[in-house]
Amino acid sequence: MNWVSRIYRKIRHFLIKGAFRKCLSKEMTEEVGEEFLKILLKLLNVACYLDDYLQKSIDGFNGRIQFRNRNNAIRVLAEFKENRLDSRELDPDEELSPLPDATIVFKNYEALMNFLLPKGGKRDVLRSLLQNEVQFEGNLNYIYRFGFLATHAQLPIFNMLKN
Repeated sequence: MNWVSRIYRKIRHFLIKGAFRKCLSKEMTEEVGEEFLKILLKLLNVACYLDDYLQKSIDGFNGRIQFRNRNNAIRVLAEFKENRLDSRELDPDEELSPLPDATIVFKNYEALMNFLLPKGGKRDVLRSLLQNEVQFEGNLNYIYRFGFLATHAQLPIFNMLKN
């Protein structure tokens, strides 16, 4: 990786952190939940370039994870392919081909935020299931892998926000 692209990625990472902080300060609505999910995926994308540990964690990992609420108003696809993460917003009635390997269906935007930004900084997938905040479809291994990657990417931000 050349030094110009490394500088570009660091600047982009800084800007995404600013957007992340701004999103956290807003009042919770469905739009904020969706925006937070998109920012988190962008942050994770950049973190996969900058963090050697995350690069190794996604090495050889190929999969598609769909995030949506029950009425498909929020619908985002995260695709891990060729050691990269690409994400995009989906239309409510858009058909996916091939189907995602895993889908996370949220009860409402509060459930989305509780899953993505857990209280205490520890994501507990089982707690979300038991409290009927989320439903999982497909392979749970993909969901656990995403949770691990998202938590690792959020750690520097939580440390920055504490200071």
